[in-house]
Amino acid sequence: MSLAAKLMVLAVIGKRRPERRGRPDTVVSRNEWNPKEGGAPVGDEAAVRAEEMVEAFKALANPVRLQIMRWLREPEREFAEYEPIADRRTVGVCVSHIQAKSGLAQSTVSSYMAALERAGLVRSTRVGKWTHYRRDEGRLRRLSDAIGDHL
Repeated sequence: MSLAAKLMVLAVIGKRRPERRGRPDTVVSRNEWNPKEGGAPVGDEAAVRAEEMVEAFKALANPVRLQIMRWLREPEREFAEYEPIADRRTVGVCVSHIQAKSGLAQSTVSSYMAALERAGLVRSTRVGKWTHYRRDEGRLRRLSDAIGDHL
């Protein structure tokens, strides 16, 4: 199914709450918000907006970015041949190691990692002059739940 088709399904199936607090298009499950009862939906802070899901889909649509996300799932195993600069589980993988493993130019890898970070899929941490990236597992779980609920 194409991305456009998935987004159309999301728009049709997803239930949207009225615009509040400057957060339009927040998709919530049917069991989270009952407009007859009024008030904000339960778990409002954890709700994933439709536009956030679109950004995640866009970031993962690139095969190299998707591969990088797979590598970051098990950083010790995937980057074992590279000497860690910091603890990979807590700080993440150095961007230079991602660049070396991918074989891409440093500027391309930086652009890809910035796209993943804007989509909220990874977090960056500076260690000295190096930037390290790790997956945002909490965010990925929320996105996964939202996709499961609405597609």
